[in-house]
Amino acid sequence: MPTNRWIQEAGRDHYRRKAREEGYRSRAAYKFLEAQKRYGLVKRGDIAVDLGAWPGGISQALARMVGSEGLVIAVDRRKFKRFDEQNIVTLQLDILEDDVVSEVRKILREKSADFLISDASPSFSGVRDIDVLRQIELTERSYEIARELVKRGGSVMLKALECGELHELERRLREEFKVVRRFIPKATRRGSSELYLIGLGKLV
Repeated sequence: MPTNRWIQEAGRDHYRRKAREEGYRSRAAYKFLEAQKRYGLVKRGDIAVDLGAWPGGISQALARMVGSEGLVIAVDRRKFKRFDEQNIVTLQLDILEDDVVSEVRKILREKSADFLISDASPSFSGVRDIDVLRQIELTERSYEIARELVKRGGSVMLKALECGELHELERRLREEFKVVRRFIPKATRRGSSELYLIGLGKLV
């Protein structure tokens, strides 16, 4: 009989293999693609912002969805390898320290984003209380950036860890989006408390 650990490893290997076969830089692409299938987050021609985007799997999936008429702005403090996709623009910025909003606006000019996704994660210490606080800081910062950049009617998808502070952020999202959902992709590692808050139809 296979052990639980073997089953978990097999599942992770499945998404890693699939990413290699389909040309994605990371398995994270499938987290977005599952959400896209369920919620219709972006359409062809849209502008999307991807925070915590390195190494770029989600950005690649977004680029294919929005097509040549659309644009993906990938943001991370780490330097990206050059993308083959022509509709991805990269910014090497730390969302906690740099003025991401003004830098993205330089690219957008007078436009606003249709969608913002944050897959940003901290450097985990292994101490849960510390790691949860670091993650919620990134989630809240991503939300503040989204408030500035995403247009009325747009959508967001924000990575988070289950914690008490998350309920307050979820409450704020419910005040500013028509629909708010918690989403746990199949590609999420078993045993992880990782989830995504999805907001559809920004009201202001």
